[in-house]
Amino acid sequence: MRMFLPRLAALALAAGLVFAGCSSGTSGTPAPLVTPTPTDTPTEAPTDTPAPTDTPTPVPSPTASATATPAPTPVALQTPGVPGDPTTCTSWTADKAYFTLAAHTLPLGVYCAKLPSGWILGTTKWDKPKTGHWMTISYHNKNKTQTITVGEGDFCAQTADPTNCWTAASDLGTASFGGMTGTLEQLSGGQFAVFVNANTKSGYQIVGKGMTQSAFVAMAAAMVLIPKA
Repeated sequence: MRMFLPRLAALALAAGLVFAGCSSGTSGTPAPLVTPTPTDTPTEAPTDTPAPTDTPTPVPSPTASATATPAPTPVALQTPGVPGDPTTCTSWTADKAYFTLAAHTLPLGVYCAKLPSGWILGTTKWDKPKTGHWMTISYHNKNKTQTITVGEGDFCAQTADPTNCWTAASDLGTASFGGMTGTLEQLSGGQFAVFVNANTKSGYQIVGKGMTQSAFVAMAAAMVLIPKA
């Protein structure tokens, strides 16, 4: 009996130790909690915004501008030259007295036109007012398809619009008016003109319509200065 108790006590002690070991496995220091490391939330890469493109300013197409009237060819002030033979002028026989009186009365040089055969004197006027003196003459061919008009002295003052008396479409150079140098002009309506001393009270102008430029230039050059004596 004495032998049995100590052995039984030893068994009991061993069992207690086993139990204590099992208990210590469940009641020991708890394992530390692992906090998950936060990960960066992926962000969308920024998209490059294209820089605004400058819209080219439209360049207007050039438009045809009005052609400027060329400046007249400069010509020095002219004076009548040497008188010619007025008996060669158109209609001189019928109108000799009229033209001779005008040449003797007016202080300006009076010219008559020497035109091709078949041309006729149309109308003519002259006057010597206190403020100026002038003469106008018109001629035409037999069919009136060609005309020549002549103005001498302050004749522009007698026109409907004196401001347009010396207006031309284009300058064609120089030409002769009975030996005086003037500017050759292109007028509207296919007309040609020679201007001498334009815009003065001692001006001379001849205008031709219905003929070629070369024919007109020849007629202008053939103007005859009537002698005063």
